[in-house]
Amino acid sequence: MIYLKTLRYSFFITFLLALTLSAWALPIDWNGNFGIDTTLIDNYRKIKSTTDNSGTSQGSQEIGLADGGHANASFQSYLFQLSPVLIINDSTSLFGEITTGYGRGGRFGDSSIQSQENSFGNALYLHNTTDTSNGLILTKLHMILYSDTATYIIGRHSKHWGLGAIMNNGEQLWDRHSSTRDGVTMKLKIGNFQLSPYWAKISSANSLTRATKVKEYGLSALYNNTEKDLSFGLHYNKKINDAHNQSIKTDINNTGTAYSFGRTDIKLVDLYLRKAFGPINIAFEFPLISGEIGDIYQNTKSTKYKAKAIIFESSYQVNESWKVGVNLGHVDGDSGSGSSFEAMFLNPNYQIANLMFRYNMRAVSDPDNLNIYDSYVTNARYAKLFGEFSYHKWLFSGALIYATALEAAKNGQSAYNHTNNKIFDANTDQSTDLGHEIDLGIDYQWNNEVKLGASMGYHFVGNYYAFTNSSGVTNNADNSFVGQLNAAMEF
Repeated sequence: MIYLKTLRYSFFITFLLALTLSAWALPIDWNGNFGIDTTLIDNYRKIKSTTDNSGTSQGSQEIGLADGGHANASFQSYLFQLSPVLIINDSTSLFGEITTGYGRGGRFGDSSIQSQENSFGNALYLHNTTDTSNGLILTKLHMILYSDTATYIIGRHSKHWGLGAIMNNGEQLWDRHSSTRDGVTMKLKIGNFQLSPYWAKISSANSLTRATKVKEYGLSALYNNTEKDLSFGLHYNKKINDAHNQSIKTDINNTGTAYSFGRTDIKLVDLYLRKAFGPINIAFEFPLISGEIGDIYQNTKSTKYKAKAIIFESSYQVNESWKVGVNLGHVDGDSGSGSSFEAMFLNPNYQIANLMFRYNMRAVSDPDNLNIYDSYVTNARYAKLFGEFSYHKWLFSGALIYATALEAAKNGQSAYNHTNNKIFDANTDQSTDLGHEIDLGIDYQWNNEVKLGASMGYHFVGNYYAFTNSSGVTNNADNSFVGQLNAAMEF
């Protein structure tokens, strides 16, 4: 184990030294960002109960209590991203992205190694904060070849489409995820049109045999006219997992036995439109998924997958200081019928509020197995009214968000728990009210590279979260609050 860690660090040190030495002969551009935040979530369980009944039913929306019985969460996190660009010649460049931990960072105090192999030593130096378990991670590494007819991207590179609702490259400052592919992408531009066919390997299942591969191929076609402030296009891709691939498993039926997916054949068609009318901007994205998702309900029997989302964004630049807008969304959920799977999960970078949908609250009580930032907008119809006011280096923002669930449990029928991804038999009716939220934020641009910020969100919790699926356990929804301070630099 020590040898493997040493080998891993040696690789990255060699890689960085190679880039540094190359800088003497070749132009190199260092880009990246580093951010730190501290977050407080009051009543992350969103109910009034002070006891833990989360294990009563798989259908329950109740979040388990953390150690010590506290219903509040407080954590500090960091985000790190370093993106070197090495210009080989006029027609070739090498791009990389280096980060650490999961989600481009981690939490303060995680993965520290205690002294004397975790045994009690000198109490003053019990914890060694030198972290030897989280090494550097090379999340992207690809070359770009520029030719007269097209641009070719070869290697591990990011992908993005439309508003980033499904495929999101994670280029915003606080994005912790990035959609990537290992493969080849060609970008061919003809006038205002750009065609981008690609092929990628998603997973090799730790095997070199041809029958254990997950492959993806697709095409993006985009029309972009800057003179008319108009963009529209279509993205199509197909992802195939061979029937012999046993590495992806699920226990959606909650039987205690995780079945292998088997063969999957999923298609994504994603429409995108953006248009500006002077100070008014509108944008629209419509992803539609169909195909076979594999043996998720019954072993050796594939399941149909059909899901969609409708995302609409609009803004109006009133003057140099004020901007207002309305965002609307419809994101499918699954009914739990078992005849097909119908839930859509948006990219975790695509968020609509400071608290609702943004955090995986199950990770508060189980941080070793779950990540707080693995949270998605799903099973929701929402509306967001927002406004922004800028003054010199200050930006003040506010928003009002309202959301309802598209699918909820009905007594006597099967239902799907979108929190733990389990099918269950409903014993009571569940409300569709997700509640509404008020958000406020302040950002201060200290200088060109450093930004300081503060934000809060108050969630008036709907009765959807009070569902227990048990007549013997009654929960009452209770409001939740989040407050955050952050500082970040971009270079």
